Amino acid sequence: TSGGKHLHELSFLFVTSLLYTLTASVGRYIRAEQQSTIPPAQFFVLGLTSMGSTFCSVRALRYVIYPIQVLAKSCKPVPVMLMGALMGKKYPAKKYVKVALIVAGVGLFMGGGDKSKKGADDDGKDASSQMIGVCLLFVSLCFDGGTGAYEDKLMSVHSVGPFDLMYNIQMGKTILAGIGLIVLNQVHIFVQMCQDMGFLLVALGLSGAIGQVFIFVTIAKFGALTCSIIGLARKVTTLVASIYFYGHHLNKVQSLGLVVCIGAMVNDFFGKKGKGGGHGHGGHGPSPQTDFKDNCE
Repeated sequence: TSGGKHLHELSFLFVTSLLYTLTASVGRYIRAEQQSTIPPAQFFVLGLTSMGSTFCSVRALRYVIYPIQVLAKSCKPVPVMLMGALMGKKYPAKKYVKVALIVAGVGLFMGGGDKSKKGADDDGKDASSQMIGVCLLFVSLCFDGGTGAYEDKLMSVHSVGPFDLMYNIQMGKTILAGIGLIVLNQVHIFVQMCQDMGFLLVALGLSGAIGQVFIFVTIAKFGALTCSIIGLARKVTTLVASIYFYGHHLNKVQSLGLVVCIGAMVNDFFGKKGKGGGHGHGGHGPSPQTDFKDNCE
């Protein structure tokens, strides 16, 4: 929000995706990446699922505070594991424990708010509003899982560079967001939003796009492990900063939930570290291409 005004999701998606597309185009040109062999129609599917994830995630901020969004998005393995289990895939017991801890932490954080100063009506409104936000975040996670699974399938049989992948996904999102603005007759809302908070939209888009460039450079120069450390530090830092600067007061239950979530994320990180993923391209962990695609939606 800005000045008490809600961010219009389609306008946000159109501007930020356009800036991401332009940035990826420059990166693709500088690295002289070959054009992907993936058919445009399949990139369109990736753009659609990625757009669904971003839209639901941003929309959820109307109903829940940012720390809840960050913690909930950390539950991304839940829908992935559920779909994997239904398909017969097996996971180690430690993975279930880590995911259960993250979910429990999110539950404590969301359900541990101080309700003693609120009336029954306020409690009901807050609970229903928060539930809408939680449902939107769950749908966003499902879209994330679908995007990741489809990307893996395509990348196993096609050749694609990291910036080319980012370019095609973001181009698809830009086109879809533009079509949505026209079909839903919301172009006037987009124009008004650009007038009211155009600088904020551009700043969000540019910071995110440049962040993706730094992610690629970090993976390429220092390895996936260093990028994972930075990613974990970013999550913790944004959580603490949001709580501090926006005055979110946490009670003991919510603080416990936050500690449990962060502890589970740190434990999961060290579990990945033990499997490899050292400096540059020599480790046995995730490839730079895989890590980059996980962050470019």
